[in-house]
Amino acid sequence: MSQPPVPLCIDTGAFFARFNERAAEHDRARAVFQGIRDGELQYGPLVTSRYVLSEFATLMRRKVGHPPAVNALETIRSAESINVLPLGSGAFDRTCEQFARYDARRISFVDHSSGVLADDYDIEHIFTFDTDDFQTLGFVVVPADTGDA
Repeated sequence: MSQPPVPLCIDTGAFFARFNERAAEHDRARAVFQGIRDGELQYGPLVTSRYVLSEFATLMRRKVGHPPAVNALETIRSAESINVLPLGSGAFDRTCEQFARYDARRISFVDHSSGVLADDYDIEHIFTFDTDDFQTLGFVVVPADTGDA
């Protein structure tokens, strides 16, 4: 009997590695996304936030170019399998508080917002290549901790 899918929050780095062929983690990101699509990796629902998509679009435009950034963003936004969840005012306040507490770490505000979002939806797994940041926040990192890809 198969296990139910594991909810997965997708971080900027996973999207960037998937859509930037020159990214160091491109092959690993493609393998994880392909494994999810093919049903070999049991993750779902897949969630992200507008903050992540904002950071992703900016990074893609800066590193790859405007047309690829627009195309990648549209691909993500139109994907039926990816849910873009809102970060409400309470979650934003908790993100600000968490960001202030971790002054010794270089964890981005967007990463903190993803952690708060994941906590709010009881999601323990984050698809990211910012391994140390999300491990520090107490999450299981895909693929580093799971060996996926």
